[in-house]
Amino acid sequence: MLPDRNLPKAARGPLEGARRLLADGRFDGDDTRTLWTSAGDDDLGLVRLRDLGDSTPVLDLRIRTRRRGRGAGSRAPARLTAYLCEEFRAIRRIEGTTGQDNEAMRRTSRRCGYVKEAHNRDGWPASDGTEVHDAIGCVILPRDWLAGTTTPPAWADEPT
Repeated sequence: MLPDRNLPKAARGPLEGARRLLADGRFDGDDTRTLWTSAGDDDLGLVRLRDLGDSTPVLDLRIRTRRRGRGAGSRAPARLTAYLCEEFRAIRRIEGTTGQDNEAMRRTSRRCGYVKEAHNRDGWPASDGTEVHDAIGCVILPRDWLAGTTTPPAWADEPT
């Protein structure tokens, strides 16, 4: 690793922060796995599987900006779901969250069997930092994945 003194002043903070996250096991460890997803020689994005020791792991998929909107991330959630369901038999559900404005990821999630379970207002900051979107939480149950079905949440359970 490069010592911070060899870096421009503006790069010292973020690099040190990344080093701390790496040292703390935030990208790889017993509870987290981080992988690159690619097509041929092109890196499409980053995948983090978090909370692997929990009954509800979280799937975090980040597609590179230049690869978005062209189907680059459409197969990754299905493959990662299969991996989690086959390798981690004790899980009860797999969660993922995206911004309400990310229609492509929302469509991909539905095609992969994920069901919308949460709508969190003002929960997802836009990349430009000027807006905040609602966050959409999607979940798949391993039993649904195995059966090739989806089980919608009971939305009509609120007392009148």
